[in-house]
Amino acid sequence: MQFPEELTRAAEFHTHLGPFLVVGLRMGRVVVREFGDEPFRTKIDVHTGRVPPYSCLSDGIQMSTPCTTGNGGMTVTDERAMRIDARQDDRTLSVALRRDIFDWIENECSEDDQHVFSLEIWGMPEEKLFEISMSSGAGDDVNSETGENR
Repeated sequence: MQFPEELTRAAEFHTHLGPFLVVGLRMGRVVVREFGDEPFRTKIDVHTGRVPPYSCLSDGIQMSTPCTTGNGGMTVTDERAMRIDARQDDRTLSVALRRDIFDWIENECSEDDQHVFSLEIWGMPEEKLFEISMSSGAGDDVNSETGENR
């Protein structure tokens, strides 16, 4: 089975394909959809810690957004929340991996089936993978799934 080109490139950069790398790619797509891909406009805090496999998410972010640790657009925190907070102007976009998906990866994914999990995550609907919210400097916090203020 041939993987989608984006997954192939990410696996080459990261040295292998795994579920948290793909989660990061998908999170990055949300950021680019909401904020665009103009370099140096967006800052992202990645809340995964710095220990694999959780920190693999950060490579997915670097592959799917203009933000990297090297260009100063991305910072990785020690908090293992499996969430990113992307900021642009006065808006903050939070994208968090749903707990049930995290537990599924943690409890059922083995070294031997990382590719299967990765492909399944790649094809999952965004609302099944993530909890997404947007807030502005005005204090608005909007659930992107319902469009309602929180």
